[in-house]
Amino acid sequence: MQYHLSIGNFETVTILSALLSRIQDLQKRDAEIRREVEEIESTLTTLKADKTTPASKKVAALVPQLTASLESQGSERGRPQTLKIKIDWKANKRSRNLEEICENTAASSMTHFLSRVIEEFGNDALQKMEQIRINRGPLLSKNPSKDFANKMQGKLYGHKKIQGTDYYVLTHSATSEKVEDLKNICRAIGFVPGSVQIEQVNRHSWLDGLN
Repeated sequence: MQYHLSIGNFETVTILSALLSRIQDLQKRDAEIRREVEEIESTLTTLKADKTTPASKKVAALVPQLTASLESQGSERGRPQTLKIKIDWKANKRSRNLEEICENTAASSMTHFLSRVIEEFGNDALQKMEQIRINRGPLLSKNPSKDFANKMQGKLYGHKKIQGTDYYVLTHSATSEKVEDLKNICRAIGFVPGSVQIEQVNRHSWLDGLN
C-alpha cells in the first residue's frame, strides 16, 4: 500500500484499504467463533464426565450430534487448537521432573497450569497473578459474576475455576491470547526465562472419546 501511495495511485489504495478492513473484520469474527466453540467443547467434556443425573444422560445422547457439528465447524476454520505447556521445574529450584500439560481445550490447559503453579509456589504466586490485568479487567477473580460480566450483552465471559482455590480465571479469549496471558503470568511469577514453553497445537481427535 505504501508503494501505491508513493506513486499517487489512490484508486488502488482505496481498494486495498477496503480489503484490509474486511480482513481485519474476518479475523475478529474468527477469534470470537473460536472462543465460543472452545467454551462449548469444555462444557461437553464436563457433561461427559457427569453420568450421575438423568439430565446428564439425556444430554449424553445428544453429544455425538453436537460434536459432529463442532467437527464440521472445525474443518471450515482449520483444526481447533489447544495448548501444550512444558515446565522445567528443576530450572526453577523445584524438585520435580519436567512436566507437560496438554488438555482437551486451551482453557483447560491454562487452568491446569495455574493450578500447578499455585501448588508449587503457594499464595505468593496467587497474589502476583491477582495483579495481572487484561483488556476486560482482572485475569483472576473470586467473584466472576461481577468481574467477568459482559454488561452490554448481559452474560458472563467464559471462565474456569482454578482447582484447590476460590479463584476463577478468565478464559474468554483466543488461543493465541491465552499464550500471551500465560507468558505474562510466567514473568510475574519469576520463572527462569525459557523454562516454560507454551505452544499452540492441533487437538488430537479428543472428540472421538465423547461418542
